[in-house]
Amino acid sequence: MAFYDNKHWLISHIRNSFVSSDDTGMCELVMQGENLSKKLISSTKYDCYPGDDDSEDDDIDAMGQSFDIQSDLDFGAHRARSNTAARLEKMDREKKKAAKTKHIKWENAPATLSKSEMAEVFQEKDLKAESQTRPTAGKSLLAQQLELCPKLPQNPFQSFAKCDGSAHLGVKVKKYGIFLPLLPPPDCNYPMTVIVLAGAKVQDLIGLILYKCTIQHPNQKFKSSVESYALHIAEDDGEIDWDFPCLDPRETVGKFGFKFLALVESKGSLSSHLQEEFKDVVDCGPVHGTSGNKSKAQLKEAELRMKDHMTAMEASLYQSYQVHVLHPLRAKTEIHLGISRDKVEIDPITQQKVSAKFWVRQRAVSYDTDCIVACDLLETKSNNRAVFRMVYYRSPSPSPDQSSGTPHSMNFKHHDFEAAESVARAVVQQMNHVLELRTSARRKEYLALKERRSHRRKSFHLGPR
Repeated sequence: MAFYDNKHWLISHIRNSFVSSDDTGMCELVMQGENLSKKLISSTKYDCYPGDDDSEDDDIDAMGQSFDIQSDLDFGAHRARSNTAARLEKMDREKKKAAKTKHIKWENAPATLSKSEMAEVFQEKDLKAESQTRPTAGKSLLAQQLELCPKLPQNPFQSFAKCDGSAHLGVKVKKYGIFLPLLPPPDCNYPMTVIVLAGAKVQDLIGLILYKCTIQHPNQKFKSSVESYALHIAEDDGEIDWDFPCLDPRETVGKFGFKFLALVESKGSLSSHLQEEFKDVVDCGPVHGTSGNKSKAQLKEAELRMKDHMTAMEASLYQSYQVHVLHPLRAKTEIHLGISRDKVEIDPITQQKVSAKFWVRQRAVSYDTDCIVACDLLETKSNNRAVFRMVYYRSPSPSPDQSSGTPHSMNFKHHDFEAAESVARAVVQQMNHVLELRTSARRKEYLALKERRSHRRKSFHLGPR
């Protein structure tokens, strides 16, 4: 037998006994709403109901639970029902579903129809008689035109439509403005925008231009062969640059960085402009006494000029040369000199380990074409070797004595190279063609500085003694 003198513990035990033994859950709902802490404070003088200093939620939680029973997270939820109640509820649901279901038994019809009755139910129709009695519908204008032209001519340039860059997404393309001197004056004054795949050939670009022209200008007649046309470099106002030859049809479009081109009729391998020059040279031969020698000399001169044009055209393409770079205090180093429209690269060839112990290795460097200001041939040796110099601009380190806006001779550095005479002349020729195509501000500064130096030397020699 045990005695309990803590009345608060006894009240909590009794309350939890009612809550745990009640299957209906009504005791739990009634007792949890009461706030016994406030009621018992006024009845006792010394003892304080546990949890009086806490909030109201903590009081309710302390009164609603016993020391041995832990409540679930769902506050105020009913006790789980027994298996019998859950089974009865499931049976009620199944009865309600069964009441909505209607069962129909399929039975074969005892009576069968005869053939005559079947013929009356499903009567056959005479389609030939209906087609004869049906009135003929009128033909549309499109149907009449299709009957008049059963074999329409196909566009001969339709196969080049696959090179149209505007119909592709996520592919590298090139955009050109094409002038068309073949069209009448209102249309030949403005360029036609053409977007082509960067991997397409120049011949494909010509076919795409002709395909778009046949669609936009159906009344204009064009030759059916792509080889009858050529693309020339043009200015932004439509003026054709006849000094350069036409683009090679076998080259890819991505190699050329021109924005405006012109489509003209080609006559053989040479442009029409140079063909006229050759024609004039041949026609003027018989007039003079030494006609044969003079005409041959003029033809040879024209061919050399045409070769120079082709060299200037190919100067923007990447070329690699094997040369030696000269150093003032150590032996020369064998390198690969790469020249393109945008970059000049110096890449050293792998050197031996013995030389690397005593000399500093040549580092791989790259210069922008705008930084290159000159490339000249210095000397030609007796062993068919030549030395050429490449001058470049190096940005100076910031100093208070020199302003950044004025050029200084110390800012221009140079590299001396040695190679075979033919290789050296090819490098100098290509580099000068690139510098002519891309005239930079650094090159102008270098030429101005060079001219000032020449004036100083002349004034020094011609001045008073």
